[in-house]
Amino acid sequence: MNIGEVWTVDFPFEDDATQSKIRPCLIMDVQDKVYVLSIKITRHKARDEYDIPIFKWEEANLLEPSFARVSKVMLFLKDCFIKKCGKLNDTDFNNIKRAFVKYYRR
Repeated sequence: MNIGEVWTVDFPFEDDATQSKIRPCLIMDVQDKVYVLSIKITRHKARDEYDIPIFKWEEANLLEPSFARVSKVMLFLKDCFIKKCGKLNDTDFNNIKRAFVKYYRR
């Protein structure tokens, strides 16, 4: 598992953490080979400036046009990840990383 890869994980719903959905997410950091910092990926249109379009979504093996929802970051145990989908191209990853830094420095 490496930074910039897209994996599927059972991601909790925003409004009810007791429910979840298997969805793709972006690996932002791997800590101590146990925990993984991940950003939710969604097919829904952008809600704000922190929903970053993934322009080369097909290269990452996503099924449809998608956005990285930078405001929805979770720390998962490495064992929670189900399957590797692919890897974001450098331009998409750097766009997301810039938004991530901007969001968490506000």
